[in-house]
Amino acid sequence: MTDSQTTSPRAGWLARLDLDRFDRLVWITIAGLILAIGAVTLAGDRVGVYVAENGYEPTGAAGGSLPVRVRFSDDMDAESVAAHFHVSPDVPGDLAWASPSLMIFTPRQPWQAGETYTITLDAGAQSARRGAVLHDPLTWSFTVRLPRAVYIAPSNAFVRNLYMTDLDTGDIFQLTTAEYGIEDFAVSPNGSEIAYSQNNEDGTADLWVLNMLTNAPRQVTNCVDAICRDPAWKPDGTVLAYQREELNTSLGTGVSPARVWLVDLNSLQTGLLFDDSQILGYDPTWDATGQRIGVFDSTLPGIRVHDYERGSDTVIESMQGEVGAFSPNGDLLAYPVLVAGSVGQQFYTHLELADFDAGTTAPISGDSSAPVEDGSAIWSPDGTQLLIARRYLDGRYTPGKQIYMLDPATGEATPLVIDDAYNHAAMRWDAAGTRIVFQRFALQDPDAQPEIWMLDLSTNEIRKLADDAFLPDWVP
Repeated sequence: MTDSQTTSPRAGWLARLDLDRFDRLVWITIAGLILAIGAVTLAGDRVGVYVAENGYEPTGAAGGSLPVRVRFSDDMDAESVAAHFHVSPDVPGDLAWASPSLMIFTPRQPWQAGETYTITLDAGAQSARRGAVLHDPLTWSFTVRLPRAVYIAPSNAFVRNLYMTDLDTGDIFQLTTAEYGIEDFAVSPNGSEIAYSQNNEDGTADLWVLNMLTNAPRQVTNCVDAICRDPAWKPDGTVLAYQREELNTSLGTGVSPARVWLVDLNSLQTGLLFDDSQILGYDPTWDATGQRIGVFDSTLPGIRVHDYERGSDTVIESMQGEVGAFSPNGDLLAYPVLVAGSVGQQFYTHLELADFDAGTTAPISGDSSAPVEDGSAIWSPDGTQLLIARRYLDGRYTPGKQIYMLDPATGEATPLVIDDAYNHAAMRWDAAGTRIVFQRFALQDPDAQPEIWMLDLSTNEIRKLADDAFLPDWVP
C-alpha cells in the first residue's frame, strides 16, 4: 500500500492547505476569538443596559434650573427611553441627547422651590443594539433649594455688573466682570442662562449670554457702530429679541431711533423683527406662549403686538412708553395709560387690560377720575392677580408708590408692602408665586441708594438682600 493510500482525510486536507504547525495555531486562535466575541455579545444582551455609577443627577438639594442627566452604559434608543422616563410631580420639558448614551431632560419652567421631584426610568428601555434593555428600574429624588436674587450693582458707579444673593446663606456673588459694565439683563425662561447688554470701549454695546451651570459667558451679537440692549427671551429659549440703535458715526447724523431685532441663539443669525424696516420699536416683550411679541412704537404712539399665528399686528394706543405685561396664557395684556383725572388737573397713570380674543380694552385701575397712580404691573404665575406699584392721590396719599395685589376682575387692591418713607418699583415673582423681590428707595435720605428687598408671602416678612443695587429678578 502506497503512502497516498494510507493518509487520513484530515491529514490530506491539511496537506492541501500546506499549513505548518504555526499556521494551524493562528487559525485556532482566530476561531477562539470569534467564539469569545460572540459569547461576550450574548452575555451583554443577557446582562442588559445599566446606568453608570454616579451617572444621574441632580440629587440631594438642587438648583431650580438644573436639568436631569442620565448616563447609560450603552448607546440608547431615544424613543424607547422617552417612553420609560417619568417625572413626578409631572413637569413639561424636553428630552435631548448630548451623546448617544447621555440623556438630558430640561424643564420648560424652573423646578419649584421647596418641591421634591422623583425621577423614574422603568425597566425595558432599549439600547440602540438589538436585544439589550434596561433590566433594573432606576428611581431617585431631589429637592429644589430656594431661588436666588440677581441684580445690577453698584448703582452709584459708572461700571456696573451682575450680582447674585443666595437666600439660604446670604452670600453675595459677582456674576459678570465686564470692564465697561452692563446695562440690563434678562433671565431665561428655565433659569439656566442670563442674557445681558455689555458696554464696549468704543461706546457700542453687545448682547452676551451667561450659562449659570458653567459660569461661561458667550457673545451673541456683534453690533458694529450700534448699541444693542434690552434682551427678551422667547419662551422656548432659542431666540432673543432686543432693541438696536445705530450710532451713525460716519454719517454724523446722531443716534437713530431704536428698532427691534432678533438673534437665533443656535446660529447667531440676526434680523429685524418686522419685515418693514421703517417700523420702530423698543421694550420687546414676549408672551409666555411665544405666539405674540409686543414693542412700543413711539411713532404711533402706542403698543404694537405682533401675532405670529395669525400673521397680524394689533395696535394699542398708549403714551407711556411701556409694553406692559402679558398674562401667563398670553390672551391678556396689562399696560399703562395716561389719564387726566379730577385731582388738581394733573395727569397720572392708570392700568388697562387688552383682551386679544375679544378685541377689547377695559380699565382696571377704576374710571379716569379714580385717585390712584398705578405703575408697572406683573402677573402672578397662576394668572389670577396683578402685582402693582400704586400711589393713592386722596387721603391715603404717600410720597412714593407702595406694593399692592390687584384683582383685575374686581379692581380690589390688597396692600402687601406699605412704608411711606420709601418708593417701591421693579417687582418680580418667583416661579412658585410665593416670594417677591423688589427695589426700594428711601425718599427722605439725600444720600440714599436703591436697595433690593424680598417679601415672603407665606410669612408676610420682608428682608433686605442687597444695598446700592437695582433691577432685581430671580434665578432658580
